[in-house]
Parts: sequence; C-alpha cells; structure tokens
Amino acid sequence: MNIRQVLETYDDDYARTYNQRFILKEWSKKAFDRETEIVRQLLQKEGKWLDVACGTGYLLSRFPGVPRAGVDISPAMLERARQANPDALFFKEGDFRDAVPEWEGQWTLVTCMWYSYGLVESMAEVHDVIKNLALWTSEQGACFVPVSDPHIFSKDTKISYLNTDKYYGGNVLITGVIWTWIEESGKRHENMVAPHVEHMVAMFKEYFNAVEVIAYPLSRRWWGPQRKAIIARAKKHGR
Repeated sequence: MNIRQVLETYDDDYARTYNQRFILKEWSKKAFDRETEIVRQLLQKEGKWLDVACGTGYLLSRFPGVPRAGVDISPAMLERARQANPDALFFKEGDFRDAVPEWEGQWTLVTCMWYSYGLVESMAEVHDVIKNLALWTSEQGACFVPVSDPHIFSKDTKISYLNTDKYYGGNVLITGVIWTWIEESGKRHENMVAPHVEHMVAMFKEYFNAVEVIAYPLSRRWWGPQRKAIIARAKKHGR
C-alpha cells in the first residue's frame, strides 16, 4: 500500500464529497441498500460490529444504538465518521494489515466494504487483511466483504480461475488482476488489487467453515456483471 498516495487521495475534500459521489448516486445506492440489509440480518443481539476501512462511517451511521466501531487509515475520513456516529464505541486510525491482538475474537460482525482491501500491493497482502478480519471475528460471528471481482471492470472478458497447463503440466491459478483508476480530477488509485471471486472464497475457507457468495440485485444503470459479496461464518477453531 502506498500510504502517501492513499492519504493524498482521501483528503478533506474527498471525505466531504465521498458519500454523495460513491454511495448515494442512483447506480450505487441500490447496492448500498442491499449491503445495509445484509448487515441488519447479520447483526446479533448484544453483539459488537467492527467496520474495517470504515471511510466516512456512513454505513455505521445507519445503525444508531448498535455497539460499533471503525478503523481507517485516513484522518479526514475518520473525522467524518466520528461526526456521523457520535455514539460509536471508538474510531481508530490504523492500517488493516497490522495485527491488533486485543481485537482478536471480540467482534460478532466484521465488515470491510467497497473494495478497500484492493489498496494493498499484492495478493499476499490481501490474504493478510483477510487473516486479520478472521482473527477479529468471534467464534459465533460473521464476516461480510463485497468482492472486487475482476469481471466488473471488463464486461467482455471472462477470466478463469483454474487453468490447466497443457505444455508443462499442473495448474495455473489466476488469483486476481491489477487495475488503476485515474479520476478526472487527477486523483489516482494506482495498482489496485482485484482478487478473483474463487480465490477470495479459498482464502476465507482457511478460517471459516461456511463461506457463501451472494449476488446483488442488478441496477439499470450498472453496465457490468452482477456484483457479489462473501459472507463467512462458523469460524474454525484455533484460527
């Protein structure tokens, strides 16, 4: 993760306009509404919710009164999150690749929304993030993560996860792709990692016995393949 670039992108101006640009637009609000309903179903009575890379805290703010907390690397985004969630347990500035031992097994719901894990620099670091999400989830809890499916970025391209090498033998796994978005404003999201859905499932299955892929409703304004997310439950003992 190029932390300097992330902080330069997710600055005060970006935080101020983020919700309107990326959550409340017609094409994205349908997906957000679906995610809100999933969170509502996963929240347990008397449980605690940790939103990793919480951004402006908009999703958290939909659930006043729920014991909830957020972590993000951007001070500007966290300031918005605190304003939107005055009753939250806490908001912490931090890197989701870093271990936080005191969080292990403490959260009945752990979320990481809107492909934020794609800001890391490799699939190995995506795995590090997933390991932390799993560690922080309680044994009876659940983890909810939308998937940055490579097919979202090219509607005409089908990327197979498992490919047989007919020349040298064995199998080739296409674990993900790298993509860059340069906004009209000049803001840059460089070398983002988009893991293959099947590889995301495989990584979550290291830590959970039940890993489900769910599809979002299609939007009239969304041109690409149907969006997906992972819900992982039944954490494996000792993981």
